[in-house]
Amino acid sequence: MKTILVVDDDRMILRLAREALKGDSLGYAVRTARNGKDALKIIQSEPVDLVLTDLKMPEMDGYALLSHMNGRHLDIPVIVMTGYGSPEIARLLQRKGVFDTIEKPFEIDALRGKISDAFNGDSKGIIHGFTLPNFLQAVQVEEKTITLRVSSQGRVGYLHIHEGDLIDADVQTRKGLAAAHEILQWPDPQIEMQGLRSRTRTIRMPLMRLLLESSQQRDESRGFPGDEDPLQRGIFMAEAHHFKAAHQLLTDVLKKTPRCADAWFWYSRIIVNPKSIEAALGNAAKLTRDAPHVREEQDRFRRAEPALEGDAVRRCPFCWAPIATRFVECGICRFHLSVQPGLFASPPTVDGKVMESAIERYTRVVARERNTTAYYYLSMAHLNAGHWDEALHLFHKLVNLAPERKSFSYQLRRLLDHMASREPDGTARTESPPPEGPATETEGRGKRILVVEDSPTTRKVIAITLGQQGYEVIEAKDGLEALGKLNDRPPHLVLLDIVLPGMDGYAILDIIRKQERFRNVPVILLTSKDGVLSKWKGRWAGSTAYLTKPFDPGKLVATIEKHL
Repeated sequence: MKTILVVDDDRMILRLAREALKGDSLGYAVRTARNGKDALKIIQSEPVDLVLTDLKMPEMDGYALLSHMNGRHLDIPVIVMTGYGSPEIARLLQRKGVFDTIEKPFEIDALRGKISDAFNGDSKGIIHGFTLPNFLQAVQVEEKTITLRVSSQGRVGYLHIHEGDLIDADVQTRKGLAAAHEILQWPDPQIEMQGLRSRTRTIRMPLMRLLLESSQQRDESRGFPGDEDPLQRGIFMAEAHHFKAAHQLLTDVLKKTPRCADAWFWYSRIIVNPKSIEAALGNAAKLTRDAPHVREEQDRFRRAEPALEGDAVRRCPFCWAPIATRFVECGICRFHLSVQPGLFASPPTVDGKVMESAIERYTRVVARERNTTAYYYLSMAHLNAGHWDEALHLFHKLVNLAPERKSFSYQLRRLLDHMASREPDGTARTESPPPEGPATETEGRGKRILVVEDSPTTRKVIAITLGQQGYEVIEAKDGLEALGKLNDRPPHLVLLDIVLPGMDGYAILDIIRKQERFRNVPVILLTSKDGVLSKWKGRWAGSTAYLTKPFDPGKLVATIEKHL
């Protein structure tokens, strides 16, 4: 039986939807919520197959609910009910990955038809706002189990993913790794999520390596832009933030071909003097007869110009608007340029076009070269877009790529502190002020910690936090996996969630304590349950300490150090 969650602050709509869908011949189970905050609690605590939501609601509206689901519950299709339909709202909802919309007041038969379409063939909706490589990385971080139907220029292929790992692929007569390489090289693919089909694992290559190899094969087959053409080479150098090399290449092009509009356009993006920028854009506009992309660039310049200071500016790494060197936020696209308190206090309203372009650009750069600047801004693009898990994954990779850059470690710690302090519904609790300086790395201790936690995000936050302190971390998502890893690689300490699927933390703790060799291993319970009874039950079962979620990473580390 499919479960549908109906979210609306209008009791009449909730009653109408409940009666209509429960009376349907398909026999849906219907849950209701009156705002996005209550809806998230239901989604996080029980299986939901489809969400039917209004947009305007108290406490947490439909837009905030969609943003949260787009980053954490990609496999649940969403149908939006709205009485304020417009092409702009439709485009915004499409970027947020909405399966369909229905205008209120609606006919029951029309609603049933849209729900039937969402469930037809196990389709969970078309994915918007992601390139295929970026979506695969998001699926890997969230450890999803799905099949992706990918189509491009009349071709159709399937990527089969189990717990975040790409295990098989097929397209026409090709299977396995060869099929995956072909699909990943298709231009402008459309991505549709479906339930995982029964597959045997044929692909064992790590996803990142597969993405890099596919990108290299695509570049070699068509000739990577810039390998032969100085203009395209200059454009790539500008995108990769190699501004000195880009300046040399584009200057040479303009000396030989002074009427090259594209060269003037990109030259305007790598120079720092406002008057020279305006002049270069003017040349591009004359040569292209005011092409839309040039007019858009001129408009950004005019809007940014009043805030510019002095004879030198820098460029927004996301929308290319000129900004004053002291700014921490772009005044045009409103994207934050670094991980700082303002980002968490007032997350920006994401410009989907800017976000998609920036993510695609920096993904292309990091596939071509080891570029820490591109990795940093790719991380920030995802963070500005509210893709928390993907941003955390990329920041962690960035710190490993450039451990000497203390500012990266500091910003990762800010992100970890914020994500660890969020309530289960995604809202942030009151946080203590972050430290004023970069984090001090702790020497590796050689101690092994088993982290048992069913939430991929929480598990990742804990693993990175402890990894930064020099601990070796073993991860398990449920009791069965935890007990297997406990015997394979005995840990020095166990960090154990209580609420787990199948077997709860108390049962796991009881099994651990009954084994002689693990009797003295410290076990710290980590859970969202708070109260004297829960703590007493944990102590009685043999726990060493007890921490509640959301947690303070510093307190977590201090507690572990105390018991080791």
